[in-house]
Amino acid sequence: MRAFSVLFFFFALVGAASAEEQSKGWGWIGAEFRDVGKEEAERLGWDGPWGAKVVSVDPKGPAAGKLKPGDIVLLLDGLEVESKQQFEGAIAEKSPDTEIKLKVRRGRKEQRIAVMLASKAPEQTSAVMQEAAAAPAQKEGGSEEPPAVQLTEAERELLKSQESFRDCPECPEMVVIPAGSFTMGSPENEPERSVNEGPQHSVTIAKPFAVGRFGITFAEWDACASAGGCGHYKPKDEGWGRGDRPVVNISWNDAKAYVAWLSKKTGKAYRLLSEAEREYITRAGTSTPFWWGSEISSDEANYDAGEGYNGNDSKGVSRKKTVPVKSFKPNPFGLYQVHGNVYEWVEDCWHDSYEGAPANGSAWTGGDCAYRVLRGGSWRNAPKFLRAAFRINSSPTDRDNDSGLRVARTMEANPR
Repeated sequence: MRAFSVLFFFFALVGAASAEEQSKGWGWIGAEFRDVGKEEAERLGWDGPWGAKVVSVDPKGPAAGKLKPGDIVLLLDGLEVESKQQFEGAIAEKSPDTEIKLKVRRGRKEQRIAVMLASKAPEQTSAVMQEAAAAPAQKEGGSEEPPAVQLTEAERELLKSQESFRDCPECPEMVVIPAGSFTMGSPENEPERSVNEGPQHSVTIAKPFAVGRFGITFAEWDACASAGGCGHYKPKDEGWGRGDRPVVNISWNDAKAYVAWLSKKTGKAYRLLSEAEREYITRAGTSTPFWWGSEISSDEANYDAGEGYNGNDSKGVSRKKTVPVKSFKPNPFGLYQVHGNVYEWVEDCWHDSYEGAPANGSAWTGGDCAYRVLRGGSWRNAPKFLRAAFRINSSPTDRDNDSGLRVARTMEANPR
């Protein structure tokens, strides 16, 4: 299996600091951290102590390939890590070219890694940015390469804090997703894969973007219809309830009408996710069929549990309807129900394989646009349909009780 990697741009301190001054910061490990508070730790199902959480990793630094954004450092050379400040202080006491041993929590697992501290000051962010900006833009599948990342201070703060925001009271809650690279598609040895999930290929998303923490709810959709948008269409809820349940009976055309209304109402660039972005946010730094691992139970997602996965026995119950969008645990990006409950439309036209697919994360809008792509699986699907790489198509006019949407928003100078 090709390793999944999320390579985040390194946000170093830019200024006139001397090499000696630079040696006394986290820069010598090639990663940036923030505190993990009690509330977040409880949300992760973890009872402490409160460690230092990785925000970004310098792709050319000593921690590259060892630490990943979202990792929580628990121990440094046997010393409990209680805060970002304490961790940075401990690093500052080390000498360059010293090997440090870390105990790291990654998802639900803990592992031990060794990192050799840098022997010289790390590259400045500006140099990395200039190198990326100098690379010529390429067109693949009719789409241009996004510009190299240039974060504003407001975007940077949202990214560091994993803070969410709303552009209006009835607007969806949005979360900032960091830029990065990942391997899209499934390996040939993944159980119950489909041939259209290959070939695997590397995708780089050059700039952070915002995405809905949840799928769009009936309450959010009904606000659009009541305000004169969305064609005044109010879809059936199948008797399951509206409010905070995901909206269903939504076609691709309906989904496009919703993001158009939201953009007009807020003056912000709302849109559907590309298929690559949808897999990127689902995996959230993982490479397994589901973000939590290679097995699945109905305690983790809403699906048809009458069938097991990969030859295993069924685990759990089939609810046979949707559940509220805040059910189950969020993934490492803080997003709920990226597997199951309802399929979510994306922007892309259908292709039978990834041959010639864009490598920049953009929507692939050439091809058979008589069919559009859905991702995520639903309440009535067997486990294999919920896998991160699974993809399916449907006519853009089809409305079904297992199909809804999640929105994205392009970041700008002031994301609030």
